[in-house]
Amino acid sequence: MKKLVLATLCGIASAQAFSAEASEDRMQFLESQLKQIQAELEQQKAAQLALKNQQEEAKAQDSKTLSSMVDNVDVYGLIRFDGAVDFKSTTEARGRTINQINKVPFTEPDSTRSDFTAAASRIGFLAKDLGGNPNVSARLEADFWTNNGKGDGGLRIRHAHLKYYNWTFGQAWSLMSTPEISTEAVDYSLLLGGSVLRTPQVSYAFKLDPENTWNVGLEYMAGGDRSSALPALTTKYVHQSGPLHLLAQGFVNQKQAQTDTGDIEKVGWGVGLGGRYHLNDQNSIQGNYFHMVGDQRIAAFLTQGSTTDGAAWGGDYSVDPINNELLLNEFNSLNIGFTHKFTPKLRSSINASVVDFDDSSDYARANPETNKRLTDYVANVIYSPVPKVNLGAEYHHGKRETFDNREADVSRVNLSATYSF
Repeated sequence: MKKLVLATLCGIASAQAFSAEASEDRMQFLESQLKQIQAELEQQKAAQLALKNQQEEAKAQDSKTLSSMVDNVDVYGLIRFDGAVDFKSTTEARGRTINQINKVPFTEPDSTRSDFTAAASRIGFLAKDLGGNPNVSARLEADFWTNNGKGDGGLRIRHAHLKYYNWTFGQAWSLMSTPEISTEAVDYSLLLGGSVLRTPQVSYAFKLDPENTWNVGLEYMAGGDRSSALPALTTKYVHQSGPLHLLAQGFVNQKQAQTDTGDIEKVGWGVGLGGRYHLNDQNSIQGNYFHMVGDQRIAAFLTQGSTTDGAAWGGDYSVDPINNELLLNEFNSLNIGFTHKFTPKLRSSINASVVDFDDSSDYARANPETNKRLTDYVANVIYSPVPKVNLGAEYHHGKRETFDNREADVSRVNLSATYSF
């Protein structure tokens, strides 16, 4: 009996020992599985975290890039509403009532005409620090003055150029232009005898010292019916010191007429001098002078047709078919203005402009119906009730005279309301 009990107890103990060993193995197995699952979860969590970090970095980079683009691009423009009352009906048919003194009709009966437009409004974009380089920038500027300002909604490119250090590539102010020294005007088309020409060009600015810059460029001055085998060579010297701003300009340009018998060529050229001097904080005088041979596109409001051959070469020249040569038109222009600031909000300017065409030239003898003299006298007042807002009124009194002694008068009031941003 004792043996039976002892054997039973031994069997039970052996079973318990086996069961304990099995449980321990299972626990070890389960523990290893749990560790494996934990490791996989950690790996998955790490992968998700890495993906999240990548996404956040990409988002931050995109945001930084967009922010950088926005920070580096200046948006600017001008909302402009122009009006005019013409007392002499001096505008060509369907043309805007602006400064078109070079085309004033002789036979139009005197009558009052008004005109209003917003087509001179413009917008521009200046991208700075391109590629992180402060010496590289690009500008795009346009207005709505298409089709002679008819207000049909079309855009006209004013500026579209890249500046790389001292280089300029694209359409920009011609080196013969004078906007920086022009008398402030209410008429969007500015004043007779000045220059606001913008041309496709490649130019370079030599910074001689802080006060002096010498610019040299190749400019495409053909445009329209004009043609040229080569671009014009232009130059502009600028001096700025304190209240004084001086310009000296010049160009050489090949003039080319394409006729049935072949091309006829001749060299046109011109020089200019101008400046502005601030007498004090309230007063300044400014003006410019041009002498040009064979080009009327540079100075404002001079373009006209030649009557000898009926060609629309802008009055730069006409063709002498007998001698097979170009007869170049020649003129001198002078523009002088004075500006006075009554208060920080109120200022006024007066300006006198005269353009004299050479009446002894072969061109004058061959084209008696073209302009001999243009004069324009201007007085304006501009009020700025708040910053960036200007309200202006301006009176023009002028005359057009031709080589064959015909005359036409100009009498016009221009009005404007502008907001710049």
